[in-house]
Amino acid sequence: MKKIALIFALGVFSFAGIQAAPVVNSNFTVVQEIQDENEIAPEDLPQAVKDTIAEKDETKDQTIAKAFQLTDEAGNVEYKVVFGTEEEGLSKKYDAEGNEIVETV
Repeated sequence: MKKIALIFALGVFSFAGIQAAPVVNSNFTVVQEIQDENEIAPEDLPQAVKDTIAEKDETKDQTIAKAFQLTDEAGNVEYKVVFGTEEEGLSKKYDAEGNEIVETV
């Protein structure tokens, strides 16, 4: 009987040890803090951003309500574009080459 109890206890502690193993998540996102946000005129957006907006079905027929130039601590520049009205607006971010920046959480 003692052997069965010992085997059971070892099994429980082994299982608990496996459950307590650290989990390494390789899917992480580096978030850079925006240091500066300046509103710019939509016509002042880089041509690459305007071209991307004109090519995408989701944005090509939308009116640009506002545009912002965002600069982070490292000096990297992104552009935030708000389409439509404030109530039914759509907001997207682009880099200077016109690539849409998709934020993952």
